[in-house]
Amino acid sequence: MSSLIRNLAIGGLALAAVACSKSPPQPVPSGEDVQLQAWRPFAADSPWNTPIPANAVVDAESDALIADFASEGALFINIDQWSVPVYYIDMAETPTRTVYDYYTGVYGRGFEWPRAIPIPDDMARLNPSAGYIAIVDKTRGLEWDLNQANKNDDGIWMTGFGVVTSLRGSGVSEPWNEVEQANEAASALPSGFPLSAGLIRLDEIRTGRIPHALMLASPGIRSDVFVRPASTARLQYSGFAPSETGLPLGARLQLDPDFNIESSSLSPTGKIIARALQTYGAYVGDQAGANVLFAEAGPEQLAEWKGLLKPDELASIFSPEMMARHFRVIDMGEALPAETVPAQP
Repeated sequence: MSSLIRNLAIGGLALAAVACSKSPPQPVPSGEDVQLQAWRPFAADSPWNTPIPANAVVDAESDALIADFASEGALFINIDQWSVPVYYIDMAETPTRTVYDYYTGVYGRGFEWPRAIPIPDDMARLNPSAGYIAIVDKTRGLEWDLNQANKNDDGIWMTGFGVVTSLRGSGVSEPWNEVEQANEAASALPSGFPLSAGLIRLDEIRTGRIPHALMLASPGIRSDVFVRPASTARLQYSGFAPSETGLPLGARLQLDPDFNIESSSLSPTGKIIARALQTYGAYVGDQAGANVLFAEAGPEQLAEWKGLLKPDELASIFSPEMMARHFRVIDMGEALPAETVPAQP
């Protein structure tokens, strides 16, 4: 085990994580009314867990940015093909393996050599493109993220980028140009966000409340800058053309708090998601072929989503016309320059 992982696992981290995904829902101390709710990662004051203030300032470019966003189509939810398989583990009971890099020397925090990554025996590559996989130990508050993850015919795991994140911290990295090595600010996502950040989870739908911001992807993402809490903008390999317009990674969108969710024709699950979009909003974290949110998508989770959540859960109500009228971008602050990533072999 590397010194970083050891320090994260046993050091003086401020908050306790829930030990088991099947434990009774526990209250989250976040300054809101305490209610029964599901486990969530990151500290209570993390940008992911902080509600949008009632007096939040709307960005000066909000109307144009939302019009551009809405022009890409209705809002869907990635589940079975393009989302994030999450494997919940106990590190003490999970075999460790050497995960090799596709690109020599390209890896993030916690993936230093010698490398021993906990890989469940049943872990399988589910996403044929990005290959996102998150491995989460709730007890120790640790997450191992991989992109382009794949197991070859010899049973050896490979990854395009790997990083370890503390789930008891803010869930936010320093900007790439303020750390010693740019990879220290990077993650499996082009925004630098942890893979677990912003996922819709089964337990949240079952408890009736999502107590955090969601993560959003869209086709028309600006590639030359990013805004906080993103830490980079590594979009060079996304297959999309570079763009100097559109939403930057890190932007926070909000469903208008005055939109009447309860009188809408959304399903019960759709209303839970819509309330989260009003209360916490959604951060732009990736680029995709459509406007999408993300749900946890491990093998067991996929089976359990049936009857609870559908990819088009929101699309009939969250049409381009509706989003153009009822979404807004919260003030983004300073735009930071995107990292220039060297071409990979």
